[in-house]
Amino acid sequence: VGQPGFHGERLFVVMAEQADLTGLPGGTGQAGRDARATEVYRRLVAHAERSQADLRADLDRLGVPYRPYYLVNAIEVDAGPAVRAWLAGRGDVDRVLRSQRLRPLPVPAGTASGTAGLAPESPEWNITAVRADRVWSRFGVTGKGIVVGGSDTGVDAAHPALADGYRGGGYSWYDPWNGTTAPADRSGHGTHTMGSAVGRGGIGVAPGAEWTACVNLDRNSGNPAYYLDCLQFMLAPFPPGGDPWRDGRPPAAPHVL
Repeated sequence: VGQPGFHGERLFVVMAEQADLTGLPGGTGQAGRDARATEVYRRLVAHAERSQADLRADLDRLGVPYRPYYLVNAIEVDAGPAVRAWLAGRGDVDRVLRSQRLRPLPVPAGTASGTAGLAPESPEWNITAVRADRVWSRFGVTGKGIVVGGSDTGVDAAHPALADGYRGGGYSWYDPWNGTTAPADRSGHGTHTMGSAVGRGGIGVAPGAEWTACVNLDRNSGNPAYYLDCLQFMLAPFPPGGDPWRDGRPPAAPHVL
């Protein structure tokens, strides 16, 4: 019981009208980048609020729960086939997708652990293959001053290759899947990918960079809504318990995703 069927599936409604992002501010360096990101955030939120108003009002009147998004002008709706047919026939809707939810496991998942043993004594083969180690030694460039944002299964912040690189603060971690308040990784995949990017000790390409993270996968599966939760957090990070539409702070966004 609870395994077959439509367990918690929702509808992901993509609106017909998407925001115009032409004519953004110019400028170079961090200041120019922050100005563009801030204007993008402002336009996306304003456009989504205006264009979603009629549909949200109808959903409120029908008592149908929903969660709106601005990065892609869309709404995740908690409803079934009848509401899907009604949504698909609206002129302000482009298309309706399924937003799957994972079924609960019949028993708790086991804990996986690495088996590689000691840390490497020299840069790993992937680092030498892209010649990142030569960039470190010849130019002294290690990624210092850069923040890398990872959207994956999470990150184990206690891992010795990653512990010193976590940026921390109130705008560096978000977990829409499980609501954790500090970096964690239930499967290890996000720890691996972040390690390849910024891991210390010959593990990562940019060992001097810092990292932030968001959980967009659970048990290595995702859906459109949770992917967007993380992408919105990467564009305009918000503090724990904050509202993505009101509390986003584009200057706190990572430089690289």
